[in-house]
Amino acid sequence: MTIPPLWLAVAALVLSLAALAVGLSMQRGFKQAQLTRERWFQHQMERLEREHRGLESALAGFGRHIDQLDAQGRETLDRLGQLNARIDAVAADDDQPGFGHALRLASQGRVSVEELIEDFGLSESEARLLMRVSRPDDDPRPL
Repeated sequence: MTIPPLWLAVAALVLSLAALAVGLSMQRGFKQAQLTRERWFQHQMERLEREHRGLESALAGFGRHIDQLDAQGRETLDRLGQLNARIDAVAADDDQPGFGHALRLASQGRVSVEELIEDFGLSESEARLLMRVSRPDDDPRPL
C-alpha cells in the first residue's frame, strides 16, 4: 500500500505547523523567562545602588566623626601640654625645697591632704588648694 503524495504533503504540512506552534510557544516562553530575569536583575541593581548610596552616606558621616575625634584629641594634647607647662613652672618657681615633690605626688594622687600638711609643712588651705589644682577630677565640689 502506497500513500498518495497528497496525503504525504498534508501530513508534512500538519507536522510543520505543529513544529512551528511548538517553536513559537518555546520562543514565547524563552522571551518571558528573559523578561523575568531582566526584571530580577534590574531589581537587584536598584537594591545594590540603594545600598551603595547608604554606605557612601555612612562613610561620609564616619569620616566627619573621625575628624571631630582627631580635633578633640589635638585639643586635649594641647591642654595637657599647657597644664604640664604650668606644673613645671610652679615647680621651678618654688623656693621651698619639698614643694615640687609635693606637687608631683599630689598630681599623681599618691598623697592625701593630711600627708601634705604633715610631711611638707603646708597649711590645710595650701594642701587643699594643691590637691584641687593638681587633681581637679578627684574633688567633686565646685571651686
